[in-house]
Amino acid sequence: MNGNPTDKIADSLLALMPVYHKHIIRINTRISGREPARYRMLEVLVRPGPHSLSEIGRVLNISKPYMTVLIDDLMEKGWIKRGYDPDDRRVILVTITPSGKKHLHRASDSAKTCVKTLLAGLDREDTGQLCTSLGHLQKIFGKLT
Repeated sequence: MNGNPTDKIADSLLALMPVYHKHIIRINTRISGREPARYRMLEVLVRPGPHSLSEIGRVLNISKPYMTVLIDDLMEKGWIKRGYDPDDRRVILVTITPSGKKHLHRASDSAKTCVKTLLAGLDREDTGQLCTSLGHLQKIFGKLT
């Protein structure tokens, strides 16, 4: 391999982003009319928590003002709730509601169906190679976290 292998890997992974945005992000946005950041926030909140505003902002790499807009919108939908840390009232905690979990699950199922439809045109060999490659990627990225 000529050059730095990590440069080639980074370029290759970044080249996949337009495909991801074109097919996956567009699908999720179409399903609910919501921006991808709202789904990313729900995905963070579905992990064991509750989660502080500062933690969510750090994980999602979004500003506090924008996070406030997202949280207000998700609260209006009934998908999250906000409260205070009993040990430190300066800390605002956010948790996902059962309705939010249900919505996220439905959106995930719909996106999965769309991806399966997208992949249905692949032949058996391409499907096998893709499965193997994704397995390797998951294993490698698992070492990074």
